[in-house]
Amino acid sequence: MDIYLQSFGARLRVKGEVFEVTVPDLTGADRHVQEQFAPHEVEAILLQKGTSVSTDALLLAMEKQPDIIILDHFGQPQGRILSNRPNSTMLIWKNQLAASNSKDGLMMAKGWVEEKLRNQVAFLHKLKSRRSEQKVQIIEKAAAQISEMLARLHLVPINTQTADIIRGYEGTAGRIYFETLSDLLPDEYRFQGRGKRPASDLFNAYLNYTYGILYRMVEKALLRAGVHPHIGFMHFDGYQNKSMLYDFIEPFRIWADKTVFHLFSRKMASPLQSTEHLDGRITIQHEAKTIIATTFKKRMLEKTVECRGKLFPLDLFLQTQAIELASWLRGYQWSILS
Repeated sequence: MDIYLQSFGARLRVKGEVFEVTVPDLTGADRHVQEQFAPHEVEAILLQKGTSVSTDALLLAMEKQPDIIILDHFGQPQGRILSNRPNSTMLIWKNQLAASNSKDGLMMAKGWVEEKLRNQVAFLHKLKSRRSEQKVQIIEKAAAQISEMLARLHLVPINTQTADIIRGYEGTAGRIYFETLSDLLPDEYRFQGRGKRPASDLFNAYLNYTYGILYRMVEKALLRAGVHPHIGFMHFDGYQNKSMLYDFIEPFRIWADKTVFHLFSRKMASPLQSTEHLDGRITIQHEAKTIIATTFKKRMLEKTVECRGKLFPLDLFLQTQAIELASWLRGYQWSILS
């Protein structure tokens, strides 16, 4: 179970031997809500901006070792609080640094990109349903091209040049994939390929916002598992560059792609919910953000993926994959890249 403090003024304290959460009644009616949690049942404590926690609660959490994650106003993870006693997180980070310079780490990052391309091909094939023959031909051609990129990528040897080669195949596949998605949309929603921030079209503005939600979910999953979001295997390291986040997110981007395509193909997106600036930038308004967030979170809770014979909701599957990465890192045997 998680303790998630997100209401303004909510506070976490210790009463006796248990955690106590108080959510104040800001109307002045003194109808405060209080709830208690046994420490051994708490897996994570998430503290959003505007909330507070006592030192006693922090000390109890460090003793019982649930994750303590600090979030900003938007729910974006900003860091975690750790005990100075040795624990598995220290081992994970130590091995994560070693793996970042190893063939094994690069092989894992390559596998994540391969899974991303497989997801793109599968999604395109799914979109053939109830399409015209012309559209089906467009889809089949694109799926075949991306499959060819995937086959070539799979054969890439692991060496110091591998990361650049991976990015090349990934970029080519992405260009084909997004051009095809554009071709399948109603005429008024067509766009010129994948655009980064700031977006110059409505589809990319929606996709950027949805990716932002996904980034927060993935970073939170990594932090909860004990994996450092800044120590990656393929993306460039650098000051404040969350390279592991950018590596690990690749297989899960399809969830955001499907959400946004669903909104546009069903004409649930509207230019009236956006603002076009003089420099060509497109920003979306609060109404559009609410629709995106609601639709995406519903997908994360209701859609499932099969793993080892079991069905997992997407949000739980994401956490299990982060935990599996952490488990691999705990047992990692160093093998430096030559």
